[in-house]
Amino acid sequence: MLQRFRQGLFVILLSVSAAFSGALADEKPSELIQRLGGEAIMIAAKRDATNAQRIAGFETLFEKGFDVPLVARIVLGRYWRVATPAQQEEFVSLFHKYIVNAYAQRLNAYDGQKFEITGTQPLNETETVVKSVIREPSGNALKVEWRVLKRGDDPRIIDVMVEGVSMAITQRSEFSSIISKTGNVETLLERLRAQVGKG
Repeated sequence: MLQRFRQGLFVILLSVSAAFSGALADEKPSELIQRLGGEAIMIAAKRDATNAQRIAGFETLFEKGFDVPLVARIVLGRYWRVATPAQQEEFVSLFHKYIVNAYAQRLNAYDGQKFEITGTQPLNETETVVKSVIREPSGNALKVEWRVLKRGDDPRIIDVMVEGVSMAITQRSEFSSIISKTGNVETLLERLRAQVGKG
């Protein structure tokens, strides 16, 4: 399930057919999603770029679009409260690298998919769900919802739901299963250090 979600999310990031632009003041949630897609396509289009350059480009994209510290806290779930401040700080950093490494390997996944924003649903004064659909050349469609939190003039993605499956909940389930073996957050940190090359 997690592998399918990662593949789907990456295709989504590459399939938004919007023109590239810089960060905008008072940007709407739907505009954020379109802008990120435009930037992702630019990264994927650089066929002569090295793997390191692609990873760096995707990392910048991830930092621009997602509230990484908040997503990391949501993903760690109840274990965030039992982690020490040092463990919390390290987890945010390792989670950042883990996600970037996972998606950067899929920079050649774009293959003509079409992206369409189908609507928005305000949840409250600060959160909005941006609804979209990804259409494959084969005719298959994938429903995607982006949960965007807006603080001031800076909207950031805090969750993505592919066909109703939440990134945050799916990732939290995977990480919780690792921690539950010992009950210690350090178990997960050790696993992530090894996976991102810091162990």
